[in-house]
Amino acid sequence: MTVSVTLAEVDSQLRKAARAVGLDWGLAEEAGRSARWLAALGLPGPDLMITYLDSLRDQEYGGFRPICEGFDWHATGNSLCPLYAGTALSDRSLLLLEGQQIRLSRTSMPLLLAATLSQAAYHHQTAFTCHWDDVSLTVFGEAYAVEGNTVALNIQQTDALTCFHTPDTPPVHCASSRAYNIEQAVWQIIDESAQAIYAPATEESRAGAGAGLTDND
Repeated sequence: MTVSVTLAEVDSQLRKAARAVGLDWGLAEEAGRSARWLAALGLPGPDLMITYLDSLRDQEYGGFRPICEGFDWHATGNSLCPLYAGTALSDRSLLLLEGQQIRLSRTSMPLLLAATLSQAAYHHQTAFTCHWDDVSLTVFGEAYAVEGNTVALNIQQTDALTCFHTPDTPPVHCASSRAYNIEQAVWQIIDESAQAIYAPATEESRAGAGAGLTDND
């Protein structure tokens, strides 16, 4: 059974879910925006994002940060975080505009990484392409184009990913929805994960709720 949720709900709930697993607010906001961008295009961003966030529980997140040495990046841990790496790529988008290619080693959820580049594409009013396995995904501010094996868009991990500037690629699929249809069970997981950001009530917090002992009004 599926339910229809608004893009605003996708953004808000996944931002909270990301914060609940320990991501800082900047990356949590990126998680929400990326999932929303993908959902607006009919791609399974919310589904992949919650799967990735769940995989981070009880993990030492520092090992997933990119070590940005020249144009070949890698992580100190098992694989690069798509949010960290995507944000770093956006911050260095001028290198891509100058014609440089940036190559990443093993990366989790490459579709999520590509989505983070949409912000840079929107800012520069251009397009960037991410290639992994046998698929190339070109992202624009509010659109995308894809070549190759579309099944590879949703893979959990790739051993190598390359990003580069492709200003002449025309957009094919444009954002056309303000809602996203998602399996009810998956949305329930997202909702429960988002609620985890709120600390459980304690006797002290209940005692402190409401007006204080002094009313200055």
